[in-house]
Amino acid sequence: MDILGDGPEMPRLREMVTCLDVPDGVCLHGWIPHEQLQGHLTRCHLFGFPSVREFGGGVVLEAMALGLVPIVVDYAGPGELVTADTGYKVPMGRREEIVRGFRDVLQAICAEPEQLRARGERARNRVMTLFTWEQKAAQIGEVYEWVLGHRTARPDFGIN
Repeated sequence: MDILGDGPEMPRLREMVTCLDVPDGVCLHGWIPHEQLQGHLTRCHLFGFPSVREFGGGVVLEAMALGLVPIVVDYAGPGELVTADTGYKVPMGRREEIVRGFRDVLQAICAEPEQLRARGERARNRVMTLFTWEQKAAQIGEVYEWVLGHRTARPDFGIN
C-alpha cells in the first residue's frame, strides 16, 4: 500500500506501521511534488480519498482519469462524481463510521479483486465522457440550446 501526502496524521501512521510490523506492506511517501504524482498513481489500482473537507473533488477526477477506482465519502463533490459502476462511496457519518465503511469496502475488494479493472476503465471513461474541457464546453452548448428553446428535453449529463 502506498500512502501519498503529508499532514498531521503522518507521525501516527508511522507509529502504526512500526507497531503492526508491516514496513514491507506499507510505504509512506510523504509529500510528493505534483510533477511526480502521476508516476506514482499509474502504479496503483485504488484511490482512497476519505476527506470530508474537499468539496470540489478535482483530485478524484484526476485519479479516475488515470483509471484508478476511487473510494470516497459520499459527501459534496467527490460523492457526486463517483457512481456505483465507477467506484465506491462510503456513507457520511462519524469518524469511526467512515473508517468502518472504508474497511468494509477494502475487504469487499480483497474478496473480489478482479472487479477493479472494469471499474477503473469505467471511471476513466466517465471522466473522458463528462469532465474534460471539451466535454464541459459541449455541455454548456446543450444547456444554451435548451434555454433558448432549440431543444425540448432538459440536458442530462448523468450527474446528480
